[in-house]
Amino acid sequence: MITIKVICHNGQINLMEPLPKNLEGKEVSVTVQTVEPPTKKRRQRGSAKGLIWLAPDFDEPLEDFEEYLK
Repeated sequence: MITIKVICHNGQINLMEPLPKNLEGKEVSVTVQTVEPPTKKRRQRGSAKGLIWLAPDFDEPLEDFEEYLK
């Protein structure tokens, strides 16, 4: 079985990609199935609270870069 995405508009089916070459000259049966797009789960504000933290010395210069800061 081969699945190919199509768009149906005004009773016409438009292929979003060409049919495979190995179907050339063969009879093809089309089965139509409606697929609903997945719903996106809404993000909840504050859901990461307490999971992210910064070290107290975050803004302090790094010793390894002292020669570049002069």
